[in-house]
Amino acid sequence: MTLGRIAVAAPIAIGLVLIALGFLLPGGERLIRENLPLETHVTVLAQGDDGTILAATQAGEIWRFDGDGWEQEDAGLEGRLVLAMRGEPSRRAVGTATGLLSTTDRAPPPGNPRVSDVLETEAGLLAATPEGLWVHAEDTWHRPLSGVPLYRLAKQRRDGRIHLHAATIGEGVYSVAIETLLSPWTANSRGLPDGVKALCFAETEGGMLLLGTDRGLYRQSVPGETWAALAQFPRERRVLALYRASPDARGLQRLWIGTDDGLSALDLAETREALSIAGPLRSFDALWEPPETGVSWIIPVAGEGPMVSAGAVYRLSAVRYPGWYRLVLAGILLLLVGGWLWLGFNPEPARDD
Repeated sequence: MTLGRIAVAAPIAIGLVLIALGFLLPGGERLIRENLPLETHVTVLAQGDDGTILAATQAGEIWRFDGDGWEQEDAGLEGRLVLAMRGEPSRRAVGTATGLLSTTDRAPPPGNPRVSDVLETEAGLLAATPEGLWVHAEDTWHRPLSGVPLYRLAKQRRDGRIHLHAATIGEGVYSVAIETLLSPWTANSRGLPDGVKALCFAETEGGMLLLGTDRGLYRQSVPGETWAALAQFPRERRVLALYRASPDARGLQRLWIGTDDGLSALDLAETREALSIAGPLRSFDALWEPPETGVSWIIPVAGEGPMVSAGAVYRLSAVRYPGWYRLVLAGILLLLVGGWLWLGFNPEPARDD
């Protein structure tokens, strides 16, 4: 082959290789923004009925995702800022910046305080407020914990018993057995840094409690034991949200972690008395522009990656290799150049002696 033919064929061959690489290189998982209106700022994500996802917004709206798209619903919020929602607002209490909304004839807590979280239990309804805890039981409101700024609530099942927990801003964790719900709650912060802000909870398959704080991630088997930091997670990172997935085929539990830097994950291996980390901490970037705020809620989607809120709503999805389209475009450009050269190539005819 003459040098001229090689020069013409080279761009075509390289173009074909680049196009093949663009489609064949392995991709990864990225956060892809959902198609809610651009001005929508989501304050709470929750699981609705039949696998749907509910999103409450700063404007007091409720949107529902049914697997195909989002539709706005009239939930009777009257523009209230939703801070806590654990299911269908038509059947469960909703915490707002201006009080508690309930579909029953239950009156709101005295003074109608700001409610940052709600938790319905068989012993009563719990409402977390900046001034402490309110519990609706025996047809009235009780205040077993006051003067403490509460943020999140959790229920833990361990060794056949149920414990309830309250995360505070600056005072660690308070806990109680459900049988003594209306008694004063006990400080449960041994092992946590002084002045720590407790921001979220999760529970392992075996009933261990996980706690996200403004100074890392911690675990505790039963209330009263010393909290232990998860070694693989940076102490300086703020944990805003946690969701623990069911064990996979290997017996590992995926812990999804929301931080100011985005979405991360750890695989946990659990025995009766111990919890260990199986593998490195993984992080997941957004496909296009990064989220404007940290990941504050994580909700599972059946058969898919989780859905998260970070101002907007994102879903973790498998995507092609980052920049794959650039390889394809470069390949197409080289094919066009090679085709143009081929059409213009006119080798001199051989001369007869």
